[in-house]
Amino acid sequence: MKAKKIIIFILSIFVFLGAILLFNFILVDSNGIDPSNKKSSSKKMEASAYSGVNIVSEVSDETTYHMAVHYPKFKDQQLNQGITDYVTESKENFLNEVKNNKEFLKENIAELNISFNIYPVAENVYSIVFSNESYVVGANGFQSTKVFLVDIHNHQYIQQTDILIDNEQNRGKIYQLLLNAFEQSEEYSLYFFKEDLKNWIEDENNHFSNMYLTDKSVIFKFNEYEVTAGAAGSPEISIPIDQFKDFLTDEWKNKLKVKVQTDEQKVPPKVTHEEDSEKALNKETSTNRKRVALTFDDGPHPKNTEKILKLLDKYDAKATFFMLGNRVDFYPNIVKEIASKGHELGNHTWSHKDLTTLSNEEIKKEVEQTNKAILDATGEYPTVFRPPYGAKNAQVDKASGMPATLWSIDTLDWKSHDPKAILSIVKENVKDGSIILMHDIHATTVEALEPVLKFLKEQGYECVTVSSLNSN
Repeated sequence: MKAKKIIIFILSIFVFLGAILLFNFILVDSNGIDPSNKKSSSKKMEASAYSGVNIVSEVSDETTYHMAVHYPKFKDQQLNQGITDYVTESKENFLNEVKNNKEFLKENIAELNISFNIYPVAENVYSIVFSNESYVVGANGFQSTKVFLVDIHNHQYIQQTDILIDNEQNRGKIYQLLLNAFEQSEEYSLYFFKEDLKNWIEDENNHFSNMYLTDKSVIFKFNEYEVTAGAAGSPEISIPIDQFKDFLTDEWKNKLKVKVQTDEQKVPPKVTHEEDSEKALNKETSTNRKRVALTFDDGPHPKNTEKILKLLDKYDAKATFFMLGNRVDFYPNIVKEIASKGHELGNHTWSHKDLTTLSNEEIKKEVEQTNKAILDATGEYPTVFRPPYGAKNAQVDKASGMPATLWSIDTLDWKSHDPKAILSIVKENVKDGSIILMHDIHATTVEALEPVLKFLKEQGYECVTVSSLNSN
C-alpha cells in the first residue's frame, strides 16, 4: 500500500513538472520571444503641455531587442484607435523581423524607436507627426514617418484633402513650390530626384498624407528614398502659410488666419546669457588635466537620459546636453534633473530642422521656443547652442543669436548602433580639447558610455562641460 502511494506521488510530481514545461511552451509568443529571456518592460502615461493630450511611453529591454515607443493618448477612444492601430502594426512588424533574424540577433540587438512631435495648428487642432526607426539587420535600418491631423474638440481625424483644394492646376503649383525648395536646399539638392517628385505629385492615389500644418507653415515630410537618395534621410520641406494659402479651402484659410500667436518668445537678453555662462563656468574647477567635453544630442529620453545621468555621476563626469524643445516640452522633469546635477543645458532647436533652409523668423522661432521651454523647466536659459546636422551659415549665426557649438569627434552612434564601434572611434581620435558627439536617444549609446568613461578616466581625461572646455 505504501509503495503504491509513493508511485502515485512520484507520478504526480512528473505531471506537475510537465504542466509547467507545457505552460512555458505556450507562453512563448507568436513572435518566438521566450518570456524567460525577458529582462524588463514598462508602460507609463504622463501629462503633456497640450490640453487634452497625454503621452504614453512603452519601453522594453529584452535579450534580443530594445523597444522605446511613445505616442499620444486622448480622452476620446475613437481618436485613440487610429493611433493605437498604427503603433500596434509597427510593433508587430518589428517583432516579426526579430523572429525572422534569430541567428543574426544572437550577437546583435535589434532596436525600435517610435517618437512623435505635436504641433498646435488652431484651437483644439494638432498635427501629430510620428518618426519610426527600426534596426534589425543592416547599419541604416528602416525609417518612416506617419502624420495624423487631429481635431480634439470634434473628436475626429482631419484628412489632408479636406484642407486642400485638390485639382490638377493646384497640384502643378504645389509641385513647383516643392521643386524650387528641393533645388535650392543645400541639404537635399545633391540627392534630389526631380522625376520621382513629379511622379509623386501626379499619382492619383496621392492624397497628401505626408502633409501637416503648424500655425505658420505647411510641411511635407517624405519617407526615405521616396524622392531623394538614402543619404538625404527623410526630407522635410516647409512652406510658409502665406505662400500656400491659395491652395487652402476657405474654412482653413479662416482657421489659420485668425489664430492668435500667444506663445511669443523673447530673445534672452545677452547679459542673461553671459551671467548664465559665467555661472556654468564657475561650476567647473580649473585643473591641468587633459579635458574633453561629452555632448549628447536629440534628447531628453525618458529612459536613456536617466541612465546616462547615473553613469556620469558614477565617474564624476560632467556633460552638455543639446536638447530638442519638443522633447523638453514632453519631459521637463528630466531637464530639471540634468540642470540640478551640474550638467550644461544646450539648445538643439525645437524640431531638428536644417536651419540653413529656413527664413530668419523660422530660425528665431526654432531657437527661442526651445530657450523658453528650457527656461520653464529649469529656471535657467541654455548656455550653448548646436544647430541640427551642424548645418550653419552667416544667416543662422545672426538669426539664432547664439554662437554654434559643433564637435571634433562624431562617434557615429546614430549609424552603427554598436557600443564597440563607438568606443573604438573615441579611442582612435580623442585628444585634449576634444568635443565628443553622441545621442542619448539610443540604448546602444548608453551601453557604450561606461566603457568610454572608463577609458577616458584611465587615460587621464577629465570630462567637463563645453563652456568649461572653451574657457581654456
